[in-house]
Amino acid sequence: EVYPGKVVNGTVIQLDKDGVYVSFGYRHDGLIPYSEWSQTESAEELQNSIKVGDEVEAKVVPGSTKSDFVRLSKIKAERDAAWKNVAELPEGEKRPATVKVLRIIKNKAKNIVGLGVAVEGVEGFMPASHVELRRVEDFTGYIGKELEAEIIEVDLEKKRIVVSRRDLLRAEADAKRKAYKEAKEARIAAAKEARAAAEEAAYNSVEEGKVYTGKVVKVAEFGLFVEIGEGLVGLVHNTELSWDRSVKAADVAKEGDEVTVLVKSIDRENKRVALSIKATLEDPWKVEASQFHIGDILDVEVVRLLAFGAIVKLSDKVEGLVHISEIAPERIEAPSDVLEVGQVVKAEIIKMDLESKKIGLSISKVKRDAEKNEFRSYMGSKKSHLSQNLSEQLESLEK
Repeated sequence: EVYPGKVVNGTVIQLDKDGVYVSFGYRHDGLIPYSEWSQTESAEELQNSIKVGDEVEAKVVPGSTKSDFVRLSKIKAERDAAWKNVAELPEGEKRPATVKVLRIIKNKAKNIVGLGVAVEGVEGFMPASHVELRRVEDFTGYIGKELEAEIIEVDLEKKRIVVSRRDLLRAEADAKRKAYKEAKEARIAAAKEARAAAEEAAYNSVEEGKVYTGKVVKVAEFGLFVEIGEGLVGLVHNTELSWDRSVKAADVAKEGDEVTVLVKSIDRENKRVALSIKATLEDPWKVEASQFHIGDILDVEVVRLLAFGAIVKLSDKVEGLVHISEIAPERIEAPSDVLEVGQVVKAEIIKMDLESKKIGLSISKVKRDAEKNEFRSYMGSKKSHLSQNLSEQLESLEK
């Protein structure tokens, strides 16, 4: 009995352009078209390799090429045999497999629905959406390729096996993202460690109170950021730019300029270094004040009156204080009782503290000294005519 689906064993008896003819013990011989003998070899190759007398196992398929011959398929028989070796797949599980793409599968509307693949000796199906994580427009380049995939469905009764690459690709992408993230974190950590080491070395290379040459790396509204060692940046605040308080950062330097700075303080804990350009420059006040000395008598201008004295101008940059007790020989209640702003008076420098920028002057001492000079002059010419008592009194005044 012969029926579609039956597997028979036959012997090759003839080959022609239509295929391979086999005898399998039936009243009609069978015909296996070359396309049903192999999917990978051409008819010419098969005609050269198949010999009369070769044994073959084939499957009866519906229809026939000629009424005298039974249509057979060696490929389908091999597939049936291969299915016997395909294992069941428990529901919800999957197993890895290496597949080879055989062909592109389309539906009746000629739309691509997936790929036919060789897997575990049989042909399986890979849906188009499971080939890549992205949409693929042309699958031609996949034919003949071997791909790593997973078997996600097996139906032995229907001889259906479905494979997918989607979860593998997702896992691969996740692994790449993780590896990239870890590598990035490692690079950041290494860079951070290198910066910390460089910073530590830079901190060890500078000392408070010493002068260094640095490079301006940023100009801000509140000052200059200056790099004085590799990775060590300090701030020159506006108040430390110049002795002239009206000078701004942009007036002093621009980015890339070299400047000379003094390290005022180092705060390792808060990573702050205070620098000063002003400290490396001569103080104009001190330069100008150094021309004055204790004992100098000057014509000074009263510029301000305070409750405890008067501020007087010695020069364009230098001012001094006449304490209220040094304004007049007699006791006064307020400086304004004797002086007024803009008045020019003679005063003697009686105290100087250049570090504290303080100069003390006396108006009353100038007056007292003038009186003493008058007494000396008078005593020098009239002393012999004075009584001993008056002479002693004058000498007492002189002292």
